[in-house]
Amino acid sequence: MSLSPFPSGVRPPGFECYPAGLGPSRRSFLRAVAGAAAAAAGGAAFAGCERESAAGQGESAAAPVASDGPGPLPVWPDGGFGPDAVRIGFNENPLGPSPRALAAIAADGLGAGHAYNYPDSIRDRVAAHHGVARDHVLVGCGSTEFLQFLPWGFLKPGTTSLVLPETTYGWCGGVAEAIGAEVIRTPMGPEGTLDVAAMRSAIRPDTRIVYVANPNNPTGAPISRDEVASLAERVPDGGILIVDEAYAEFLDDGQDAVSLALAGGPVIVARTFSKAYGLAGLRLGYVLGSGPVFEKATGIWWGDFGLNTAAAVACGPALDDGEHVAAYVRTVDEGLDELRAGFDELGWPAWPHRAPFLMADAGREALPVAWELFRRGIYVQDGGGWGLPTFLRVSVGLSADHQALFAALREIEAA
Repeated sequence: MSLSPFPSGVRPPGFECYPAGLGPSRRSFLRAVAGAAAAAAGGAAFAGCERESAAGQGESAAAPVASDGPGPLPVWPDGGFGPDAVRIGFNENPLGPSPRALAAIAADGLGAGHAYNYPDSIRDRVAAHHGVARDHVLVGCGSTEFLQFLPWGFLKPGTTSLVLPETTYGWCGGVAEAIGAEVIRTPMGPEGTLDVAAMRSAIRPDTRIVYVANPNNPTGAPISRDEVASLAERVPDGGILIVDEAYAEFLDDGQDAVSLALAGGPVIVARTFSKAYGLAGLRLGYVLGSGPVFEKATGIWWGDFGLNTAAAVACGPALDDGEHVAAYVRTVDEGLDELRAGFDELGWPAWPHRAPFLMADAGREALPVAWELFRRGIYVQDGGGWGLPTFLRVSVGLSADHQALFAALREIEAA
């Protein structure tokens, strides 16, 4: 008897972005941005995206069907999570925001909510953090904003292509399919490593975007700065290499791509305040770059539309609180050890990479396991949306979260 009330291959609501393709309102939005080019959006799934919010999922989520399995998912009236939910599926910072950022929001971020917010002060603060001028920084509503609009600026339907790994954060690929550009997905290496040689070989004269997450999500595998540079060397004129460094704190020293982005070549680095800085709900991110391709990106930038005042005042204090970021990194490293030990006891091999999440192989279809955890208020991601149906991706939480997870898994295994 199946544990899931969904047909084989169908995923519960909320386990990935647009699990049944783009919903009607999202298609309307894309059409408004790019006209008829978005007509191809109907069936493309944005596999491998975190769910940013439980609200508004009804239009795109797969509907439950009759079954002899358990009842409906535990979704609360406000579309959110229960008060005792164990949220270890979304790569959030379990420590929360910096106390300095919270103090700034309380002091200035809410009372000024009646006033429009402008981005230059935030650009200046981020630029100072990286030791560059404002013109090298664009800020927006999370780094996902840039993964949304950059494809619309660089891709054209039917005549251009995008290259990315087949197992990665899939937002750019989904937007490219909506536009009508060709999406070229390259195979992964062992244990979710990125096959940089395969990506280089896949780049064609019509390629206008190459996308790589470093470390990669969901596998956690990093690539070196030299490997990033080797990809940039293959990008044709007029194209860009987007390096998504949402988890840059887990790269070895000197291995991020910021210096490549500032050297005038075709590299744009995306960063976010959603992870190490604990501000996922405030939606703040940025990109760094220089040269002609960055000037083009600046020309299609949405400006201040994606920013809110609370995020604006939190930005500087969050960047200044290096102790909070260091505590987050320590929490992740300790949590990875704890998670690996727990999965070892279960006999579920976990991939060895360093990131705020890990992939563990259940040795059988993991979706029913994820479903049973979901019913218990424990939120993880199964790997089916990334083509890894026997895996769970588990975000690092606090020790109590991990204990709840393994207690539930032992119950499920014993059933």
